[in-house]
Amino acid sequence: MLDTLLRTQGWTADWAGPGGSGVTEIVFERRSDKVVAKIHLLSPIDMRCETLVTIEPRGVTFDGCRDPGVNLLFDPANLETPFQGGSPRGYAWKLRAK
Repeated sequence: MLDTLLRTQGWTADWAGPGGSGVTEIVFERRSDKVVAKIHLLSPIDMRCETLVTIEPRGVTFDGCRDPGVNLLFDPANLETPFQGGSPRGYAWKLRAK
């Protein structure tokens, strides 16, 4: 899972929820013993942030620029969107390879 997450090309995240939808680019990087998400929110506004990622047995959790607590489960059989999940604010997230 971690090797897939850390792909150098990064991910395009499509998200939708009660306040609308948007697109975000995310690159996950290993820094020493931690994993960091470099996030670029493309729409509905342009915003950048960086956050620590918690690696769990079946997926990852991190804070988006405007959506905290994003929890994504990893499904290696899903080649199109192997990381999917949501946040406590009711947003659904799907990551697809760039």
